[in-house]
Amino acid sequence: MRLDPPVNKDIRWLYEDARMLVVDKPADLPVHSSGAYRFNTLDHLLRLYRPADTIHLVSRLDRETSGVLLVAKDPEMAAILGKAPKQKVYHVLVEGRFPEGRLCAAGRIRRVNAPPVYTRRILEDATLTDTLPELPADRGAATWFERIGDGPWPNTSLLRAELVTGRTHQIRASLRTLGFPVIGDKVYGPAPEIFIRFREGRVTAADWAALRLPNQALRAVSLTVLGRTFRTVRRPWPAE
Repeated sequence: MRLDPPVNKDIRWLYEDARMLVVDKPADLPVHSSGAYRFNTLDHLLRLYRPADTIHLVSRLDRETSGVLLVAKDPEMAAILGKAPKQKVYHVLVEGRFPEGRLCAAGRIRRVNAPPVYTRRILEDATLTDTLPELPADRGAATWFERIGDGPWPNTSLLRAELVTGRTHQIRASLRTLGFPVIGDKVYGPAPEIFIRFREGRVTAADWAALRLPNQALRAVSLTVLGRTFRTVRRPWPAE
């Protein structure tokens, strides 16, 4: 029998009632079954912890992204939460000194169909301005960024990010395109070849030094829905 790779199962409960659940997902935990992960996923673990409920993941995060995630316990509540307006705020550590002010990164998210990692995106025709521009009708993307402090290493920044749209890899791809890659990001960080070596179990000491952190430094710190705001309880980086 094939065993799933080990994961971080430190799921923290933020809120629960009869119809919904809000959890704080750790980094290094897939949300859904994919690739080598069949059972070591947030979806499967929640079904084990709450066998009497039907689990519907309303929001999703990448495997290496930690933070607040919304879950419904019945199909009707899943539909209500899915359609409800949401405010999603992230904190992210990046390489470089990000400009001061509240700035909107906008453009068109496009998949880069090139080796070595075919799932990468870029923010095509990227702009960084203090106003929200008109977005392209096709794959338009926009994120508000604000530098809120220095990172724990020289020439790094801590940013607040708020989504306007919700494209795949939007925050990570936007920051990489702008020249501020997310610390610890194996796909959009120092070199995409690191992701290939990670997948094959041959990451070098030099790779880890370049990444700085074992997982990408992107965290969903708050989620506001139906008039309530839920916040992460995880410690600031570099600790989880």
